Order: sequence, then C-alpha cells, then structure tokens
Amino acid sequence: MSVPTVRGAYDAIERMLAPRLEALVRTKQYAKVTAALADARSSAGAQAGSVAACLLHAYNLPAGTDISRLGRQLGELDREVRELRLELAAYAEDRGEELADADA
Repeated sequence: MSVPTVRGAYDAIERMLAPRLEALVRTKQYAKVTAALADARSSAGAQAGSVAACLLHAYNLPAGTDISRLGRQLGELDREVRELRLELAAYAEDRGEELADADA
C-alpha cells in the first residue's frame, strides 16, 4: 500500500464520517455528556490531589497547596518590605532636610 492509497482511503472515510460526527457534537445530549465528564474529571482530580496531599503530609513532605500558600506569603512579605523601604527612604529624606534646616 502506497502513501497516496492510504491518504485516499483516509479521505474517503473522513468524507463519510465527518458530517455524522459534526451533527453528533452539536446535540444537547453530547453537551450534557461532555459537561458531566468534565465535572467527573474535575472531582476525581480534586480527590486525587487531596489523597496525594494527605500521603505527602504523612511523610512530612509539602504538598502543592503548601507550596502555593508559601508563594502567596512570600509575595505578601515582598510587598511589605517594599513599603517599609519606601517609608524608610521618606523618613531619611525628611530627617536629612531637618538636619539641613537645623544647621542653617
């Protein structure tokens, strides 16, 4: 079987099936089944994540949720340090002006 023969067979099957499959995916039943499968997949993923976190915690290892929480906390600390630096710079600038005024 040569490549053009295989391509011709593929094209013939696609021409026969494509309209039927397109009609199928546009039905309400297909949308309902797809939504139910997405919900089931999401639920199973959440349950698997919960079990994995419990197992990791049992061995005193961090889970993904722990890493995410630490990332948020690190971001908050970074913002606080940035604000404190700005306040300190403003204080030093004010203090410098006061010292210059006292010398005059």
